[in-house]
Amino acid sequence: MSHQATVGELFELAINIERTAQDLYCALASGFAHCQEVAAFWEAYALEEADHALWLEKVRNELTPEQLSEPADPGIVEEARRILGVSVNDILKRIENLEDAYQLVHEFESPETNTIFDFLITHFYIREDAQSFMRNQLREHIDKITTGFPIRFSSPAARREVKLLNRG
Repeated sequence: MSHQATVGELFELAINIERTAQDLYCALASGFAHCQEVAAFWEAYALEEADHALWLEKVRNELTPEQLSEPADPGIVEEARRILGVSVNDILKRIENLEDAYQLVHEFESPETNTIFDFLITHFYIREDAQSFMRNQLREHIDKITTGFPIRFSSPAARREVKLLNRG
């Protein structure tokens, strides 16, 4: 008989996803340090991931032991484990330039990937105004890769010219 993951374990997985994303964006900031505005963008993105992890810890810490020991949604748990199955170093090996990083982050920060975060907002944040606020934060975070990226790197050709240094 297989072990059914608990809500507490799901929160741990989600927190680890946010920390892994933070590590990825810190590595991208380091790898693009020769281009200050790009490095600053990745550093800001990493800080947002750190905030997400802290938010998840706060929500988890407000749950009762009974809530934390309830069975978690198996599909959400499986998705979280799939995401955590890829290391930052493996991801970095696939990146040669800023275009590669840009496309990868589009994929990583897709609404599909953020289903876990949205699931936790929906099921464990009781107040509707707080749910709305957090969903808005999540949407802005996802959109930032397009709307907040340094303007001079808005074209794929410009992004391909900027090489990643210090690959994993």
